[in-house]
Formats: sequence, C-alpha cells, structure tokens
Amino acid sequence: MLDHCSEEWRALPQALANPLLLPEWSMAALPVLHTTPHVLALRVHGAHGKQGALVALAPLARESRAGFARLELIGTARLHEPAGFLYADPASLAQLCACVVAQRRPVTLQRVPASDPLIENFLQAARGRGKVLLRPAAAAPRVDFPQDFAGYEASLSSRRRQDYRRARRRLEQTGPVTFDLRMSTPGSVAAELAEVMRVEAGGWKQRNGSALASDAHLGAYFQQLAARFAARGAVRICFLRVAGVAIAAQLVIEYGRRWWILKIGFDEKWADFSPGIQLMWDVVRHAGEAGLDGVEMLGSAEEWLSIWTRESREFRTLVFYPHNLRGMGALAADVAGAALRRLRRLRTRK
Repeated sequence: MLDHCSEEWRALPQALANPLLLPEWSMAALPVLHTTPHVLALRVHGAHGKQGALVALAPLARESRAGFARLELIGTARLHEPAGFLYADPASLAQLCACVVAQRRPVTLQRVPASDPLIENFLQAARGRGKVLLRPAAAAPRVDFPQDFAGYEASLSSRRRQDYRRARRRLEQTGPVTFDLRMSTPGSVAAELAEVMRVEAGGWKQRNGSALASDAHLGAYFQQLAARFAARGAVRICFLRVAGVAIAAQLVIEYGRRWWILKIGFDEKWADFSPGIQLMWDVVRHAGEAGLDGVEMLGSAEEWLSIWTRESREFRTLVFYPHNLRGMGALAADVAGAALRRLRRLRTRK
C-alpha cells in the first residue's frame, strides 16, 4: 500500500520539509521494527468512482505494549525521532484525527512538534471519547545559518573555538587528520555504512547494546534506510580520520537545504581527543560553507551540543486512552509501569 501512494505522500507539505516524514522512513521501518502496519490514508472523492487525491496520512503501526495493543507512529518507539501526521489542509487534518480516534484503540504519538496543529485537532477529536495525556518530549537542537557561515562562526564562543583548535592540533600530532565526506551512491552506501557501524561499535553504545552492530533490528533498519535515501542521492556519510583510519563518523541526510544527522559515533580509544566534537565542528562548518540553511542535530538537546547552538525544536508526546476496556486497561498498565519505574529509580539512588 505504501509503495502505491509514495509519490503522493512525498508531495504533502510536511514531507516536503522533513525527511523523517517521507515514505522512505516508514517503509524502511516496517519490515524490521513492526509486525502490523496500521496506516490510515484519506482521499477526496474522485470523479466517476475513480480514486481521488491523497489529502492526509497517519503513518501508524499496531504494537503490543504492557499487554495491550496500541497505535503508534511508525518507528518512534525504537528510533525516538520527531514524527507526526501528514495533511494537505486543516480540514483534512481534522478528519484524519477523527478517523484515528474512531479506531477505538489506545494511541501514542511521540515527539510531535509542539507547534503542529495536529495536537489541537487530536484533542478536539478525542473530546468525550477518552482520556488524553499531553506531556513535554525531548527537544532537538538545530543550527541555523541566517546569512553566511563566517557570521555564524563569529557568534560562537571564542573559548570554544580555541578549545577546538587546540584539540585539533593535539590530534594532528598523532598523524594526518582529514575530514572525509562521502556522497553515497546505491553502490557504495553499504560499505560506507558498515564502516560507520564499526566506528560506533568502538564506543559506549556497544557496551549498552544500542550500537547498530549489536542490535540486529536497528542495524537492518538503518541499512534499508540508507539504501533508500542513497537511491535519491541524499545520503552524506562523514568520517574524521587519522592517517586514514576513521575515529568518528556521522550518517547524514541532506534534504530541504539542511543536513539531518541520524547517527553519530566515535572510537573510545581516541576519547582524549574528543573526536565526536571535532567531527561535529567539521560537519557544521561544511554545511555552512556549502550554503545550506542549517543542521538538524535530532536526538535530544544534550549539553555538549550547546557548543554550536541554543536553538531547538520543541516537541510533545500525546497519549490517548479510549473509553473502553482496551483504553482503561492500557491506562492502568501505564500508571502501574510508571510507578514501578519511579520506585526503581529511588532504590538506585539509595
């Protein structure tokens, strides 16, 4: 079904601005991160019984959480990246939200943009139909280049710039240092992503099991995603190398005159040289000097990213529990789960 409407999907306004809302994102996730897609699409009535134009789409999947089936945005439970619905106009969005509520299932919409009309429309559609919880979600930092890169760089902390130059000089004492940018093709992307995975496996992500090399499902997802975007000429893979050996890496999508950083990693053997921070300097500089509008760092607004920006995109997570046995059961399970997690945190502190 997704392949049949992918071109119309790409033409919806939200997909034009955000690669995480493109069909490539969902189609890569469905085979490896979900078992039951539950995508809802709205079309206008076509003439003479023909299929009308696509005007709204909710990229959802049905998953069991705490023993209850729920609808959730494709990929968000594992990827934790911003997501949302797609719609051509306010009327289509209102109708789509009503359609999702009418499924009479618990719904979790993670990291929806705080300014998205989706939130108010969903609250309106759910009124009297169930209980809705709306809570803050992690913000995502972004870098904007309002004029030119030189002006942006001059606005950064001089101490931070000196720290970077000092770290780079120290690193150069160990061997030739290069910033290696690969504009991946369908033929090269698999090998380049494999090198990213090797670099990432040299750090803390490998120890806690979140590295792509140690998580078969996430590894397969990013392989599919990179292949799909490489076919569109949008994949940029960046390495920081010392004497030809990669010590830090980033997987980036270029879209809408911005770079979207999907994965970062570094080899901890080089941790004293802050290779991840050094590579981020190179990535931000290259994007700015290339005339792009900015860099979306995605993830969450961690303190080390404040070196480059204090700007971020705000998000909300919306959870809906319908007035039925499924909804009330899911609500009770979530309340109990939250209480158990708080208790565990208190025990850990003690």
